[in-house]
Amino acid sequence: MRATGNTKTQIAHTTAQQLGSLIKSARDIMRKDKGLSGDLDRLPMLTWIMFLKFLDDMEQIEESRAKLGRKKYKPAIEPPYRWRDWATNEQGNSG
Repeated sequence: MRATGNTKTQIAHTTAQQLGSLIKSARDIMRKDKGLSGDLDRLPMLTWIMFLKFLDDMEQIEESRAKLGRKKYKPAIEPPYRWRDWATNEQGNSG
């Protein structure tokens, strides 16, 4: 939110700005990891993590379509290796 005089107006962020913010946040978290010494370590890992997230999002859409069409759906990645299985772990671990 941005304060303008006495009123507050909400600034709408574009998808590109939201993505940029999300990537910056992930990079900040990854910088704290002692096993990753530099951007040459972090960039491939960040790219792989983003790929897994996007793949899982697409698979959820396809899974829903299959259910609506009363068809079977076989995911590319089986549990427990899907994003949704390990990134939001009930024990507090999160992606």
